[in-house]
Amino acid sequence: KYIDYIAALAPINIGYNDPRITAKIEAQLKRGSIFSLPSSNEVALSELLIEKIPCAEMVKLMKTGADVTSAAVRAARLVTGREIILSCGYHGWHDWWSAKVGHPGIPEVIGELIDDFPFNNTVVLERLLSRHKGNVACIIMTAADYGKEPQNDFLHAVRKLADQNGIALIFDEIVTGFRWALGGAQKRYGVVPDMAAFGKGMANGMPIAALVGKRKWMAPLKDTLVTSTFASEALSIEAAMEAIRIVEQDRVPARLQLLSDQLRDGLRRIALAHGVEVRLFDPTPTVKFELNVGEHKAEAAREFVNYCTHEGVLIRPFGSELYLCPIAALSDVDVARTLDVFDGATAHVLKMIADR
Repeated sequence: KYIDYIAALAPINIGYNDPRITAKIEAQLKRGSIFSLPSSNEVALSELLIEKIPCAEMVKLMKTGADVTSAAVRAARLVTGREIILSCGYHGWHDWWSAKVGHPGIPEVIGELIDDFPFNNTVVLERLLSRHKGNVACIIMTAADYGKEPQNDFLHAVRKLADQNGIALIFDEIVTGFRWALGGAQKRYGVVPDMAAFGKGMANGMPIAALVGKRKWMAPLKDTLVTSTFASEALSIEAAMEAIRIVEQDRVPARLQLLSDQLRDGLRRIALAHGVEVRLFDPTPTVKFELNVGEHKAEAAREFVNYCTHEGVLIRPFGSELYLCPIAALSDVDVARTLDVFDGATAHVLKMIADR
């Protein structure tokens, strides 16, 4: 058994095998999972997303986050007639984005159509808009992330720059959707994009994603090919509608924020008790931290993860940083046990360094 803070890379925000969602899936399974004609539940889910998400006037259902970020970029290029994409954050494995980091198997020429700017940095974004003036189709960005919140009206400034340049602003809400707030980061921070990509927590683990946005940007998608045989798969649609109801009824984002705050407070106490510095990133409804042990930080992170895994707590490493993605079903007992394990992991790491 594990106390899980990986959450299947963030789709599980309510809890594994929630009986309310499972019941909806089982009932739909008896009626069928995919059909030749559209089913009414596609309309029902689309209307629900339009009701809950600030930017949503139209909806395109797909299967993965990479599907809907790619569809958003296609829409932006279609409407503007321009090609350059300005990107901030991770947006999937498809060529249009992966080309910027030079993954094998992608033609180099595709990389010429995308440029990257850092989070919370409008200076670089303005420079890129100037460099590519007249040929930028959109800005696509994560509005927040693990331990990363917008500072100094960053999102408002990006919104203004998009408007001034006549380009689409796209929020990648794959992680933040239904976790930061019911309506995602755009609801939490009060900045409305032109389009937004949702997935992961939208159905608490079932495979579904949605591109939502303003009619101006979404309607022209009918003039290009953005499709998937399984986009209308009914089990995931039913799961999504029930998951969204639970997220709202059970105030899941508030619960996730509380759990994250409890974990951050516990990490501070542990660090103080052991006389070690812990770097805690922005207080999002997730936790990102790093033990400041000098040149041994990356090795310390690996040992911390190994110790926690052995003791039944799953956390996610990324270099020297450690990521926690809480699940609403976790109890106070689970949090207390987690912090006991973190205390032991910290002692283990410091002893390992001292013994060198």
